[in-house]
Amino acid sequence: MLKKISTRSLQVGMFVADVGRTWFNHPWKTKSRLLTERSEIEELINFGIDEVVIDTDKSVAPPKTTPKPKPAPVVSTAIRGPSQPVKTVKSVEPTVTMEMEFPKAIKAYSKALDTSKALVAACQLNKRIEVNEVQENVDELVESVSRNRDALTALIKLRHFDDYTFTHSLNVSVLSLSTGKTLGLTDAELKILGLGTMFHDLGKIRIPDKILNKPGKLTDEEFAVMRNHAALSADIITEQHLNVNDQVIQVARFHHERNDGSGYPDHLQGDQIPPLATICGLSDVYDALTSDRVYHKGMPPHEALKFIYGLRGTHFQPEWVERFVQSVGIYPPGTIVELNSGHWAVVIEVNNRSLLTPLVKVVADPNRQLYTRPKLVDLSKPAESQGWTISGVISSSEAGFDPSTYFNFQESS
Repeated sequence: MLKKISTRSLQVGMFVADVGRTWFNHPWKTKSRLLTERSEIEELINFGIDEVVIDTDKSVAPPKTTPKPKPAPVVSTAIRGPSQPVKTVKSVEPTVTMEMEFPKAIKAYSKALDTSKALVAACQLNKRIEVNEVQENVDELVESVSRNRDALTALIKLRHFDDYTFTHSLNVSVLSLSTGKTLGLTDAELKILGLGTMFHDLGKIRIPDKILNKPGKLTDEEFAVMRNHAALSADIITEQHLNVNDQVIQVARFHHERNDGSGYPDHLQGDQIPPLATICGLSDVYDALTSDRVYHKGMPPHEALKFIYGLRGTHFQPEWVERFVQSVGIYPPGTIVELNSGHWAVVIEVNNRSLLTPLVKVVADPNRQLYTRPKLVDLSKPAESQGWTISGVISSSEAGFDPSTYFNFQESS
């Protein structure tokens, strides 16, 4: 028997038949589930879901004992290596605004960028990787994402740091952590994900420069060499006997595996691909598409997301693509948009419950005259938005201003 009840009235043992939301707007991989842990109920509550439909016929009696802690994701037998449990740190709820988080976010990003450079240099010189230093930087990134998920991801779009060689792995780590936070990963899982993504492209140091940095299309032979980099990344971790969780190696080795088996190096398919590797894979594609290179002008974020959305069912499982879009936002922070009123605005923060109605700063009137005091408007609130909706995206070159000027980039001391 189907019955609608308040989410706060849910109990372990009940079968949720429908959360009443689309993929974009609920925290689970499926819309139905037998509740086995209190944390699953908390996920719904924290996501703002007030009511759900339960099936009393499929519900079971609540357990008499305290449920066991959620086990860590299963480690594939395809790879083996040294592992250690990751200590869980106290989760920090996102209680600060993005602009409040910017000073700490830029400091965390800058420190991690220095570590990324040192990491590449160590591998090039066959020196020992200082994994504890990398983990410390990952911890800071996790803490920033926990306070506010959008601050670090906004930096990727708004700031122009160093060479792509060093920023790419870090950007992928930031995007992956943001996505992981959206998916409700624990701090321990986020730390594994962050470390794996920082290491995911280390194998490229063993790819000849003439192939790695070739501006044109690779030949079949060159592409075959390039495809080795994922396995080489995992090899470097195992060769160095780094005391890391096996899933870190999985992220490095499997981030180019694809849902239809067309990926590499092991041609895994569907659920054979570890979830953390899938998150890394999506972030890797997105950053590659949106980054400016010497021979490649990056796509606008919304176009890159449209491209990735076209990979649903082939390269990536549809639900993973939809969750990634939900995390990044159709209009990421820093995007210049035109409203249906003719005003120009800069997206300040993503509204994960309604991707089409972000928090924006209205910066120019319909005559393209910039305001001296831009107004902050939440497009999801009718009283504030005055019926305004986003009608298009404007490039910074067309707009004639840098959207980063509307964010506080002062680094904290």
